[in-house]
Amino acid sequence: MPSPGSGPGIPERPDDARRSSIFNAFSRRITGSRTKSPNPPPALSANVTSPGARRSILGFSFTDAIQSAPAGPGGDVVQPGDLTGSKAPSGGPQELDTLVSQLHASRPLPLRTAAVTKIVKILQEYPVKNVMGLWIQGHDLLSEEQPPETAEVGYKLLRSCVGVPDLEAIERSSFFAAACMRPHDKRLDLRLDIISTLTDGGRTLDACKSLVVPFILNTLEICFEQSREARSNASKSQNGKSVSQPGKEGENMAKLFRYTVDVCKFNSTVFADEDLETLLMKTMSICEQTTQHVDIANAIRLFDTIITYVHIPSRVLKPCLEVLCSIHRQVPELQEQTWNTLNNLFKSHVGQAAVSALLHTLMDGANRTTHQSSYYRGSIQVLQLILLEDGHNGLPKVPMSVLFHALRASLKENRESQEDFVIGLLAAVLAEENTRGLLLKEANFNDLLDVIRICAGRKEGKGSAGEVSASVGDTASALDMAASVTSNAGYPETETENDHTADATHIAQPQTGNLYRTSGDDITKVLQGLHALSGEMEHFQKAALMELLMQLPQRLDDATVEDVIKFYDEQRYFHPSNEDWLEACRCLVGGILNDTSRPRALRIWIVQMLSTKVYTIVESICPDDAALQCATLLLNNLETEQDVGVMHELVDFAVDVIDHASETGFSDTMNLLRRRLDLEKVEVPSAANNSHPPWISSATAAPVDDNLGTICNVIATAFVRLFIRCVGKSARKTRYLYEILRHIAGCDNYDSDARLTALKLLFRLRAESNHAITVSSSSEGESIASVLCRTADTASMSERADEGEEGSWREQRSGPTSSPNTSLNRQAARQTSLAGRVAKPIPPLWMYPGPKGLPEEPSPTPSRVVFSHIDAEKYPLSEDVLDMEVTLWLELVISLLQKAMDWEIYSYVLVHLGPQLSNQALVRSCVAQLRMLRSVICEQIRNSSFHEPPAHTLLKKDDVAVCLFHILTVLISYHDYYEKSEEDDVVKTFFHGLNSWDRTPIPCIHALTVCCQETPLSVSKSLDSIIQKMSMIITKPSTAIHILEFLTFVARMPELYKNFREAEFKRVFGVSLSYLSHVRSQQGSSAIAAPSQGGHRSLRHGGASRDFTSSPDRSGASKSRAAADDLPQYVYALAYHVITFWFIALRMEDRPKQIPWLTRNLFYTDSAGKQVMEEQGHVIIDMMNNLAYSDGGETIRDPSFAKPDDGEVWSKTWILGHSLVTIETASKTGVSLITIRRPCATRYMCTRPLLAPLPRHQVPFAIGQDSSNFHSSNDVTILPDDIFQTYYAPLNLADPPIPLPDDQMARRSIEMFDRNASVDCHKVGVIYIAEGQMGQACERAILANTIGSAAYTSFLDDLGTLMPLKGAQFNTGGLDRSDNMDGEYTYCWRDRVIELVFHIPTMMPNGDDSDMTYANKKRHIGNDFVNIIFNDSGLPYDFDTFPSQFNYVAIVISPESRASFVDRRLDNDPDGKNRYYKVQVMSQPGFPEISPAVEPKILCGKHLAAYCRLLAINASVFSQVWKVRDGGESISSWRNRLREIKRLRERYGATDQATLSSPSSPAQDAGHMTMSPPSRENNQSAQSFKRTSVATFSSSVTGQSHDAT
Repeated sequence: MPSPGSGPGIPERPDDARRSSIFNAFSRRITGSRTKSPNPPPALSANVTSPGARRSILGFSFTDAIQSAPAGPGGDVVQPGDLTGSKAPSGGPQELDTLVSQLHASRPLPLRTAAVTKIVKILQEYPVKNVMGLWIQGHDLLSEEQPPETAEVGYKLLRSCVGVPDLEAIERSSFFAAACMRPHDKRLDLRLDIISTLTDGGRTLDACKSLVVPFILNTLEICFEQSREARSNASKSQNGKSVSQPGKEGENMAKLFRYTVDVCKFNSTVFADEDLETLLMKTMSICEQTTQHVDIANAIRLFDTIITYVHIPSRVLKPCLEVLCSIHRQVPELQEQTWNTLNNLFKSHVGQAAVSALLHTLMDGANRTTHQSSYYRGSIQVLQLILLEDGHNGLPKVPMSVLFHALRASLKENRESQEDFVIGLLAAVLAEENTRGLLLKEANFNDLLDVIRICAGRKEGKGSAGEVSASVGDTASALDMAASVTSNAGYPETETENDHTADATHIAQPQTGNLYRTSGDDITKVLQGLHALSGEMEHFQKAALMELLMQLPQRLDDATVEDVIKFYDEQRYFHPSNEDWLEACRCLVGGILNDTSRPRALRIWIVQMLSTKVYTIVESICPDDAALQCATLLLNNLETEQDVGVMHELVDFAVDVIDHASETGFSDTMNLLRRRLDLEKVEVPSAANNSHPPWISSATAAPVDDNLGTICNVIATAFVRLFIRCVGKSARKTRYLYEILRHIAGCDNYDSDARLTALKLLFRLRAESNHAITVSSSSEGESIASVLCRTADTASMSERADEGEEGSWREQRSGPTSSPNTSLNRQAARQTSLAGRVAKPIPPLWMYPGPKGLPEEPSPTPSRVVFSHIDAEKYPLSEDVLDMEVTLWLELVISLLQKAMDWEIYSYVLVHLGPQLSNQALVRSCVAQLRMLRSVICEQIRNSSFHEPPAHTLLKKDDVAVCLFHILTVLISYHDYYEKSEEDDVVKTFFHGLNSWDRTPIPCIHALTVCCQETPLSVSKSLDSIIQKMSMIITKPSTAIHILEFLTFVARMPELYKNFREAEFKRVFGVSLSYLSHVRSQQGSSAIAAPSQGGHRSLRHGGASRDFTSSPDRSGASKSRAAADDLPQYVYALAYHVITFWFIALRMEDRPKQIPWLTRNLFYTDSAGKQVMEEQGHVIIDMMNNLAYSDGGETIRDPSFAKPDDGEVWSKTWILGHSLVTIETASKTGVSLITIRRPCATRYMCTRPLLAPLPRHQVPFAIGQDSSNFHSSNDVTILPDDIFQTYYAPLNLADPPIPLPDDQMARRSIEMFDRNASVDCHKVGVIYIAEGQMGQACERAILANTIGSAAYTSFLDDLGTLMPLKGAQFNTGGLDRSDNMDGEYTYCWRDRVIELVFHIPTMMPNGDDSDMTYANKKRHIGNDFVNIIFNDSGLPYDFDTFPSQFNYVAIVISPESRASFVDRRLDNDPDGKNRYYKVQVMSQPGFPEISPAVEPKILCGKHLAAYCRLLAINASVFSQVWKVRDGGESISSWRNRLREIKRLRERYGATDQATLSSPSSPAQDAGHMTMSPPSRENNQSAQSFKRTSVATFSSSVTGQSHDAT
């Protein structure tokens, strides 16, 4: 088929399959590859005819040439063979005629050849005329039948003939014809030379006009074939190598082109239109087939000559343009030459027609079966150049509207790579400012966008032939096309809407989007250029553009995408008000959200917009199926999304959908999340044959976000959020979520952070007193977490460990003084991978303080449908009520303790199990599991079969043991479920921990303190062994204080040691004496501070738990050095306190037996070798002598001991040893009141001498006394001295009694002494916090409470005795005792050593003035060192609720399960005797935390008061020491009384002669004076000594020694 626009007689252009063309050759040269060559292209037909065309020169004989030649001068025509007359050659030598005759055909060839040689020489030397005759004789030499050798002779002859000057026209014509007689021989060079000579290089064609054009047209093709064949043969001879130098045939081709150019240039009229068409078509065919640039260059030169000197016929204008454009595009070396030729064409009169022709070429498209593809591409490139010129430099303009219509029509069939050139054209248009303006003004915007859309689709390999359904006439003219272009003011035409939809379904390619954007893709540039123009567009144009951009998002940069989305959002295209809103949303999700190369922020924004703006509206106003489709757009991404941040937003949306979904919708979406979760499973090593498998790494190959963790964790977080939301309202949903969370927590195949997320929720499950499930908003494991170095302060030295201090740190931890607070965790250490290789450092997955534990704040309201325990009689349950089955959770925890493979999981369980178990209402139904848990823990501890921490943590096995003991301590509170043997097993396990590991003695001692309250029989059974074990570790500074405090606890519980014998009591005394002896041996010559300070730091094991407080920085409070200095003195005094209370605990008949042994051991040898006793020892001895023979209470002074008839009362006081003896005697009867003031007590006794009547014969004692008066009743017969001498015979002249003068100073000194009570007085606040009250903002409301719960009231009753304040004779601790201003009553408690007064705001009156009421109550509470907080608020206690400088310690009591006011009223145990409470001691920042309840302890209500009272006593004692730590001294009343007596002795008597020395403490030992151990008699004398008790004081003894008398 002829090409469009070609007429009849114009040959078809060669097929595109001709791979030997220059275009393919050029491609091969660039790529270095060889293209398979199909069959050789057929030659152009030699019979190229057209209407009126000449005969082919191939059928033109020499005779025809003569006959057709013009006549000679005479008008005659020379006939062949006629050489007579003037027609014969003339002007040559004589032999010429002979030689001519020898040329005849009848002569043999050798003769003829020789004749030709001679003739040639003659023609060169002689001016021969009429050479025609000569040639006629030998013309047969060039006939086609002649062999080449013969033809060679003929050409030689002919060349000589044409060289003769001044040939006639007939000669020229004849010779031209002769040269054409052999068109297919190989001597084209000779023929060209002959013809060029005849025509003067094409300049003179007078006699040859009719012959030149046929020669050129026929020879052009033949010459090209010969040249191509010659090159092919040459290439074969060189093993396929290309031939770079042209051969003879190539030179012939060049000569022929030059000749043709000259003919066109100098004889342009010789060519008719048909000839020009044929010439141009043949030339174009050569260009398409040749592999030589020189051929194409010559052809271009010919084209340019024709354009310049002739003209391009209209019928071949389009083909010529196509070939030139193709050359311009594909042959870079000839681009400039080609463009010059094209430039000339476009500047000619056919310039506009040429533009139209190119547009037609575009409309024809790129046909794979022809060279049309190359023409198409070249045409686009040339059009681009013309378009950019915009009519300048004489070039025509390209109409924009027609251009884009043509481009759109050209794309109706999908042809290879054509879209690249189309888009390149558009990119060039957009790159120039002037063309951009034309684009907006002239272009049909719909065509433009359609072109881009189709090209984009095809570039992605998905184009189809039906993408453009609009038909464009194949033969429509440019004007017709221009007229047919319509401006559609809106979205694309209806005829292309289906195409848009089809493209939109496949344009989103997330995997290649980033490649498009980063590789400089032309479509991307075009889209960006159009987007840059969007601000100048009309609204309809911008809307259409934005629609296109939304369909091609993978080719847009992030900023453009953001603008498109904003436009859609502003125009509400995503909203249901737009009928295509769902399709718009699909494009957004499929094209942008699913493109993983997009920035996370952009993708998250899309999810948030669709979930918050779109879905919310759709859900509220659209049918359910529309809402479901909208939700599905996002939810379908759950299974494929890999970006953690985007996944978090998708899951967040899923959570909201699930939360509001029906039961069916809930299950479907949950299953979707569940499937996605299962995709995140990883393989873990099997532990089937290893009870302790190696720890698996918490590192994961999955994507991890610093804040969100892994995708697995994001999904687990979603389940946690859903649980928090559903637990209060949906039993069915909660059941499903509970199962999933348990599954995640227990499955080793999930990422560790996801398991931890599930565990964080499960370990925060709590139950109210009515067993309603709630989720705690705060964790309660910070203090125990410090044991495993999971707090900020305990891990603070990890960086230093990295820098080389690891060894010293290890040594520190291995020592006996190590403590959890000094432990470090190399959390950034290298983890061990599954294959055992060392992985790069990763941080721990959980720490305190860390990120918020729960993703959502749980509701404080307990669930109405989910319960931890439901009584059996209420079964079967409805679907709306759920029994939580906590048993399953507890079984999972047990399995984790037994076979956990992940240290992060195992450590989290260790830390958080105890706090959860403290909520007894939660595990009410788990009796079997609790017993199993107890059994597992006890067995692991006894057998040391629990897990050892990974090496990278630098922790040791005893750190894990501490955590296990903490859990076991909580399990004590479930002893009611245990058998007696199981209770014994618990106690024995704690006993086992006393010396099995370095760090376990302290928690075991604290736990045994609780056991004393909860399981006294089991403790009593093992108490002797426990004390014996403690005696072995008492010398460890880290454990001494805890052992001594334990012994003080036990001393006040006589039922524990009621079967003790003398040996067991001595063992108890031996514990204290061993510690005293050890400290003395360490003190050297002056102090014990150095060995003690190291012990102080170890006493604070892990710091205070701040789970009860909302204060953010409590746990990090540092302890001052002063605390470390004061603590050893407190511990030292505590040892004396143990002796005091255990001596009092002896049966009275056993006390005297212990005095000598204790007295001997209270003496020690100082550094000077002297036997000395400390001041504390003095008061201990005084106490022992005071109580050894009596269990009676204190005596009281009887002011009316003497009646008036007994006579005048005389009084006198003596200093006797370390006591003051005052005797008041009635002089007449001798009735006396004896007051003995000792350090530990003041005793009163009355005595009456049994005076016999005087014999009548008795003479007066006094000389000169009247005998009558001697026998009268008015005589003064008895003085105090007489009574004193009755009890004391002054035989010890070395230490005589010292009488005090009866003066004002002595009386005032005695009054001052009496103001020192014989017991230590302490005041402790007891504060009730009602439901919902917490924090400093509620301080006034809390202090204004006047009543508390029944349990609180019962607690007060157990705490002490209700005592009236008005007229009280005891120390009320500042409470008003005259006008009941602080209430009528308060509770008090007292033993032989301590007196406690409780400041209770609920018992203080609330006046009319609330400010005065608050100030009055705060005056007492704010000055109490220790406050007991009965926390019924249901909230964690905030230590800052009562701001005060002096509130050092808060003993916080909280019910193990929260109960509402109504629940408390309905409780079967309103007094709380059988309920359990959580007790925790919290302290002010910087205050040493040494209490056994620093870790929360769980106690039954019936033991609560006794336990808290002992905690309060020790805390108050230490607080007194702490208050004066910067200077001064806190001493007990006993020691103060002793010092008062010594001051009186120094003032009124001689210096003590005894050798007793009383240094105040080992830390402040001064010069000692020797003394001998007192005899038994002296020990039992009336001397009193002051004692140093833990309850009485905790300071060190004074720094000065005091002599004993």
